[in-house]
Amino acid sequence: MHQARRLAGTELTQTERFALLALRHRNQLFRWERELMAPQTMQRLGALGLVAFEGNEWEPTLMGSELIARLSGHDLTSIALPDLMARLRGAST
Repeated sequence: MHQARRLAGTELTQTERFALLALRHRNQLFRWERELMAPQTMQRLGALGLVAFEGNEWEPTLMGSELIARLSGHDLTSIALPDLMARLRGAST
């Protein structure tokens, strides 16, 4: 599970990839998904600029959201991250 994979120029382990993907549906996480989001995993994703700790929870950054989209095979508009999309729209105006 800890085999590193190279995606979008970032080395992520399988655990880190699954933890990042778990942010998409964090309201409906299985226990094993919550365990993937251990502090050390999320801190590493934070150090890579993929997530940020905001309001007592981890949120994907723009780069993290783009990577989630690539991992899941969807464009950004299909990801259930309304706060991020609102921020992106606000930044482009």
